[in-house]
Amino acid sequence: MKPALPDRSQSDVVLIVDDVPDNLSVLHDALDEAGFTVLVATNGESALQRALQALPDVVLLDAMMPGMDGFEVARRLKANPATAPIPIIFMTGLTETEHVVA
Repeated sequence: MKPALPDRSQSDVVLIVDDVPDNLSVLHDALDEAGFTVLVATNGESALQRALQALPDVVLLDAMMPGMDGFEVARRLKANPATAPIPIIFMTGLTETEHVVA
């Protein structure tokens, strides 16, 4: 039996940014099923555009992407007054101690 989902008159918007299609699919399906409106970007440039257009409630951001990495995307989002208040949650497959950001 699935737990009851909260009654949402307006769904929260989540922007998922990842360059790996399988990751996007799993996250999209889980969040969509939970009642969120899900937006997707596959690179840093499109993430910045989507965030500015949609002003999502939260961004799930892959740290390691080709081209503009997640850290640069986060810096640019936080530098823009329109997107600065949006919370960012980093995602990564890195597990080694030297990859930890303090």
